[in-house]
Amino acid sequence: MDEPIPVSIDHLARLHPADLADELQRLPTEEAQDVLQQLPRPLAARVVDELEHEQVAELVARFSPARLAGLLQELPPDGAADLIGELDPERRRETLNQLAPDKAAPIRELLRYPEDSAGGIMSNRFIALRADDTVQQCQAALRGRADHRLEDVTYLYATDDQRRLVGIVSLRDLVFSQPHSRIGDVMNRDVRFIRADADQEEIARQFEHYHYLGLPVLDQDGRLVGVVRGSDALEVAKEEATEDMQLMVGLSGEERALTPWRKSVGKRLPWLYVNLLTAFMAAGVVAFFEDTIARWTALAIFLPIVAGQGGNAGMQTLTVIIRDMALGELEPGDGRKALLKEVVLAMINGLAIGLVVGAVGWLWKGDFRLGAVACAAMLLNQVAAAMSGVMIPFGLKFMKVDPALASSIFVTTVTDVAGFFFFLGLGYLALTWMGW
Repeated sequence: MDEPIPVSIDHLARLHPADLADELQRLPTEEAQDVLQQLPRPLAARVVDELEHEQVAELVARFSPARLAGLLQELPPDGAADLIGELDPERRRETLNQLAPDKAAPIRELLRYPEDSAGGIMSNRFIALRADDTVQQCQAALRGRADHRLEDVTYLYATDDQRRLVGIVSLRDLVFSQPHSRIGDVMNRDVRFIRADADQEEIARQFEHYHYLGLPVLDQDGRLVGVVRGSDALEVAKEEATEDMQLMVGLSGEERALTPWRKSVGKRLPWLYVNLLTAFMAAGVVAFFEDTIARWTALAIFLPIVAGQGGNAGMQTLTVIIRDMALGELEPGDGRKALLKEVVLAMINGLAIGLVVGAVGWLWKGDFRLGAVACAAMLLNQVAAAMSGVMIPFGLKFMKVDPALASSIFVTTVTDVAGFFFFLGLGYLALTWMGW
């Protein structure tokens, strides 16, 4: 007989699994492990299914292979594959060996695919009908499939003798078609699908563009192996947006607010060192014009204004480009059009802002030269910001690197270095070559 559940555990057990998962993520690791171990097995499995992936291995660390196998039996194969995929290979093998062969086989099949591919995201619970069966036969077969859940019948797929996808059937057509009709006669043969090795970004783009409720997944031979549901695609889109947002500022793409600080240090510090190096580059430009600043100290006042406005403009351009790249809205030949548009926009914005800055410099310091230098530098740095905001992500993509990968660090480096160089360089010309 199970031991009585303590009052505190009893209180937690009344929560929705998603809320309980949130509570566990706020507890110290050892305490969260204790709570998870004391939960009834069905509830523990549902809670684990709701946890952030990077925390699963840590919270089930005390579970024996047999106890882990018990959790897997409570989950559908795709959820079980997600859980066990977070474990190290040795522990994964031990746990799978505790399962009956018929339970382990579909999990092993899903584990063959990378976790960020369609095969790693899909569910292998779907309903496939034979194209040469009658509507009446399929209706009778469906009535006998009590093991399927509601989300498994979003679409019904028609296959041939080799399990190759040949069409899709709506529940409406299956219900209202004549009983003697063949599935092949009532199905829609124009079916969108995705390959099992497709990247998850492609999944997000397909769902965003076509608004599907589900998308069949085929292997290289055209056989139906799974289905990506709309809820899975929503989760993918959220992960991709989070990853791009974090990568743009030099984070790992996996960090959360409650991630332990020891892990966060390792993820953030390397990029901060990169940022430090770029800051020294900007400082080097200022040092190069040290004599110019000494002769005309008013230049120092406007340095952060020119660089800061360029950085803001560069981030605006970068955000638009990264967003359209992530959603697949930029075709290979669109880079030149985007660059031209951003340069024109930068010239207009640069002139408008530059005139204001120039007027402020002239009125504030009573020096027309300062206003003219500030206006020209602002215009040039806005153009540099626009060009870097387009060319850096396209350049990273050409090199097969995620365009969101710390693009903002590189863009702000360009705008800082270029802004300082343009402003101080023009100041030097104003003092010397132009005889001001």
